[in-house]
Amino acid sequence: MMQMPFYASLEEVRSAATACQACRRARQRSRMVAGSGSVTANLMLVAEYPSQRDDRTGEPFSGPAGDYLDELLCAAGTDRSQIYITNIVRCYATETGRAGDRIRSATKRERDACGVWMDLELQFVDPTVILAVGAPAAAALIGDDFQLTQQRGRWFQRADGRWIMGTMQPAYVLRMRTHEPKRAVPLHQLVLDDIRAAVSRSQG
Repeated sequence: MMQMPFYASLEEVRSAATACQACRRARQRSRMVAGSGSVTANLMLVAEYPSQRDDRTGEPFSGPAGDYLDELLCAAGTDRSQIYITNIVRCYATETGRAGDRIRSATKRERDACGVWMDLELQFVDPTVILAVGAPAAAALIGDDFQLTQQRGRWFQRADGRWIMGTMQPAYVLRMRTHEPKRAVPLHQLVLDDIRAAVSRSQG
């Protein structure tokens, strides 16, 4: 096994990650999008990849989906300053290679390459609870056989002792609000219930 460099702080991890070229997503990004929020948070929210807006700002959940997430967090009795938000992979990439086109899901190789940074964030932040946002993030952190439609809202305990739950991606619910507002109402409530449950467990 390759020996990893020693990092004394999360800031050193972030600095090292900005130069990462371990997978082909690095060739398309404008910048590496590091996690943000409280570095001593008990609750970590993990999505799959940065958006185009995130790629410009360098902050996760910085676009419309981020505004909606803030709405959900507020309704759940918390905010970004009290949790830590990150992604399974830290670089924006599209299917065509052109900015603004459909975002490309991360390959296993890309997830594995970025797993080093994910593991280090978990080590330094050391949350007791993880909320995995979207099926790919949940599968990466819970197990490849995770099924969001059947297991959303269910608690799992990882080998490291942390509790984790998978929930729907706020961006999906936001799109439903626009195209099928009636369907979006119960979906909004499900995601809000999951966030509230994660907040409650992290405070217990």
